[in-house]
Formats: sequence, structure tokens, C-alpha cells
Amino acid sequence: MEKLYLRSVDILNIFSKESNEYPLVINHLNDCFQGEPFAYDTYNCQGRDDYFFIYVTGGIFNASIDGITKRFGPGSVVIFPPKYKYHYWGDPPSSYVCVHFTGSHAKRLLDDMGFSTMPYTVELDYSNKVRSLFDKMDEQYMTNAPFLQYSLSCLFEQILLTIAMARVRSEGYRTLKESIKYIHAHYMEKIEIPSLAKMEGLSNSRFITLFSNETKKAPSEYILMLRLSKACELLVATDMQVSSIGASVGYKDQYFFSKIFKKHMGISPLEYRKKYK
Repeated sequence: MEKLYLRSVDILNIFSKESNEYPLVINHLNDCFQGEPFAYDTYNCQGRDDYFFIYVTGGIFNASIDGITKRFGPGSVVIFPPKYKYHYWGDPPSSYVCVHFTGSHAKRLLDDMGFSTMPYTVELDYSNKVRSLFDKMDEQYMTNAPFLQYSLSCLFEQILLTIAMARVRSEGYRTLKESIKYIHAHYMEKIEIPSLAKMEGLSNSRFITLFSNETKKAPSEYILMLRLSKACELLVATDMQVSSIGASVGYKDQYFFSKIFKKHMGISPLEYRKKYK
């Protein structure tokens, strides 16, 4: 059977918009059942202007994530960021619910709930609670209920929270105490990701994901910011030479240290000392 290709310019792009009118704005939602092969992609090369949330409720759902094809079953979540040219397809019978959303606090909300890596994907067990919450959203949306934008955003936040909690339970709640403690004690030394991952009994990729979720920074960025923070303390609290401070936080090359410092702090180490000492 030939796949049915539908372009979002005909159905969905009319709802594509970025808005800061409310903290969370629901542009459009849909409950999709596909009885024949289907495929969707963004019509315009720049992608949509809002976030696109998909929750698989039945069958097999396929999506191209940064050029790599991934398959998802019921309970899986896919979130595409704004300006992302997405492509997804499936074989019958398959079903999913989707929400197009934006808002002044949309990114902060996703970051806080651990959905910061975009496009975001996670495979979880199917949740009747998520289905029920979406049905309530759909009812509000179709009847144009009073205070519609507020009720939709509250229900959608509950959906995101339900999924975030399910993800945490599936991973087993944990904090990366040992590796973070090690970083703080050895930030001035060369630190390898495999060593940190082994310390926590995780694969490299899993460690990076959990570390980023917990600290809101990748391990390399976390180490960099810790080094710069310590350097700032020494510049203000001591009369150590810049070269000595650089070496004490892990940069033996004074020129490289000064370059890194200015790139992230906006001023040179000497200017920082003059300004804050």
C-alpha cells in the first residue's frame, strides 16, 4: 500500500506561531488514528515556530531524529523544538496524540522537567493518566470552554509532569553524588568522562544524560564553570599572579587561560581583578 503523505502547510502550519502572551500557550492539539500508512513532514525549510509534542498511543511510530530513524511504541514521547524540520511516519493501525505549544516560559518548563535535550525522545510504559488528561484537553478545546488558554496549559503541564515522573521512576531516582564530589575535589586536574561514568556504574552516554538532567549542564561545561568560579575567587581574594591562578585551576598555559576567561566572563582576568577586588 502506498503511503499517504500529508504536508503540515495544509493542516498544521496555520497554527504555527511563536507567542509570549502567556507563560504557556497551546496553539493546537489533535488525536490521530491512522488506518493506512502515513507520513508527515514540515512544508517550510525552517520548520514550525512552536514546540511539537507527540505521545504514541498505539502501533509503531517512526521519526527522523537528526537524520537517524527511530521507532517508538505506545507510551513513547517525542518533542520537536521550534525551527526543526521534522519528518515522521507510521504503518497501520497506529495512533498518537499531539500538542503544538509555545509561550514565554515554555523552554524553562521543559528544561526544569528534564526535557532540555532537543529533539527529546523517551520510551516509557503507556499511561492511562496521560490519555485521560489529553481527553480533558481535547474536550476543553472542542467546546471552547471559558478561560480556555489557562485550562489547556494547566492540563498540559500535568501531562508533562506525569511523563517526567514516570521517566524518573523508570531510571530509578538517583543523584550523581560520587562523580560530582570527585569533580569538586579534582577540578584542576584532567577529568575523563569514562572515569566519571565508571564511578557511577553507568555507560558514558547514560552518565552524560543523567548529569545534564541533574546539573542542567554537560559535564565539560560544569567543570569549566567550576574552574572559572574558583579563578574568580582567587583573583579577588589573593594577590596571586594570573599565571599561577590559571595553573591552580587547571590551565598551565597563561594565554589559553586568559582567552577562556575572557570568552566566558566578558573581561580579562586582570580587568576582573581591578573591577571586583
